[in-house]
Amino acid sequence: MPEDLEGLKEQYLRCVRCGQCRSVCPVFEAVKNETATPRGKVFLAHLLATGEIKANTQVQAQLSRCLLCRSCSKECPSAIPVHQIVSAARAELVCRAPSPVKRMVFRHIWTRPRRLALAAGLTRQIQILGLDRLGLSLGLLPPGFALPGRLPRRAARATIPAITPAAGKTRLRVGYFLGCSTNFLFPGVAESTVAVLSRLGCEVVIPPELKCCGLPQLASGEADAAVNLASANSEVFRRLNVEAVVSDCASCTAALKESPEFAGIKVIELSELLLELLKEYNPGLQQITKPVTYHDPCHLSKAQGITAAPRELLRLICRDFREMDGASDCCGSGGTFALYHYQTSMAILDKKIAAIKKSEAEIVATSCPTCIMQIRHGLTGHGCEIDVVHTVELLERALGRET
Repeated sequence: MPEDLEGLKEQYLRCVRCGQCRSVCPVFEAVKNETATPRGKVFLAHLLATGEIKANTQVQAQLSRCLLCRSCSKECPSAIPVHQIVSAARAELVCRAPSPVKRMVFRHIWTRPRRLALAAGLTRQIQILGLDRLGLSLGLLPPGFALPGRLPRRAARATIPAITPAAGKTRLRVGYFLGCSTNFLFPGVAESTVAVLSRLGCEVVIPPELKCCGLPQLASGEADAAVNLASANSEVFRRLNVEAVVSDCASCTAALKESPEFAGIKVIELSELLLELLKEYNPGLQQITKPVTYHDPCHLSKAQGITAAPRELLRLICRDFREMDGASDCCGSGGTFALYHYQTSMAILDKKIAAIKKSEAEIVATSCPTCIMQIRHGLTGHGCEIDVVHTVELLERALGRET
């Protein structure tokens, strides 16, 4: 179970309000308001824990202005896990003043694959009928509702078999954690992941019983729901006796690695696994000729400390790899953050779009589906015709199959 505010008391009391977190917080940079700083949220959590302030909509609004990108946690000279404190404070608010709508979405729909699939299907029908454009134009839907774009006709689970054998000698039996965003928004990424792993000697198993990784629930304060999801998913993989678990989503991978329920299960970040497999089995790689740059997802670079592997992979397959300025800066996605704080999210994104344009790359690669969604949205809004793809899709092209 994630620690509650009382369990984190020693952590938030160490905050000396030095302000170092202000220099790296993308939300503070966008809104220039002290209440949006990480130290402000830590102090707010302290007051909430001691009962000096009551749980209300104002406190909820202030604590929601956090991407959980972990920039502050990484930078803090006192090593305070600010993201954990914010998550715990949100969980405290859910206990004291729950939101019926959010509870329905995060606890009763998102935790149940069939209901989530029905919700995705309903959204798809709304888009087909043009009701989403009408709702957005009339202000009945939040601007962030447009972020995913048109949902694909079929989810990844409907097209990929439960077991894909290795193409040739089996080197590894892996469990593929197919996350919600990849499944519903980017089935092509899932197809590329399975195809590449199979090509490199992996038997790929996608358990049909898998549920959400639990990160959206944890971020929204539904901590016990997140634990239940992690427990159910870990039991599925234990029964399968896979040698490792891998996901093409940086957020899902971070959630699995940090979950106590996954103790004893080997969770490997995708780019690191692919590099290892390529070293053992070199099938010959074609070069991507267009200039490529890379965006670091926060849940990969900051949560997992992985920055070298995806770049090494891209340099193997790209003739012209270009490092962009501020590659590890948050793009402003933060899961559902843009739904609640669209303008702030876009202000953060503008900085990322400027860096991409400055690089003069024709392709942006990254390792997170929600980052792909966010950056595509920003580039479209700026009138830029630049492809945004998952790193594994470029590797599939280099292996000789167009994505």
